[in-house]
Amino acid sequence: MIDIFGSVQGRDLGAVSKDIFSILKTSQKELPRGSQIVVRGQIQTMKSSFLGLLTGLAFAIVLVYLLIVVNFQSWLDPFIILMALPAALAGIVCSCL
Repeated sequence: MIDIFGSVQGRDLGAVSKDIFSILKTSQKELPRGSQIVVRGQIQTMKSSFLGLLTGLAFAIVLVYLLIVVNFQSWLDPFIILMALPAALAGIVCSCL
């Protein structure tokens, strides 16, 4: 086992992890048979947090969609409403600038 410690200073963790994974991808071919590279630490925590956040966001969107389906008693109208929201929010942001 070989441990390599890297510190993030003056850069964000996402950019550093992208650099680390690009280096690991190139060195993956040179690994001896049966060896593996495991990235641990804050990168692992960041990835699991983002996965949980995206899962919660997707679950919330599905629940809101189903709630609107019950209120409108239609499957198509809530879909149209939810698909129009990103464009409406973009228009609001552009008009505020």
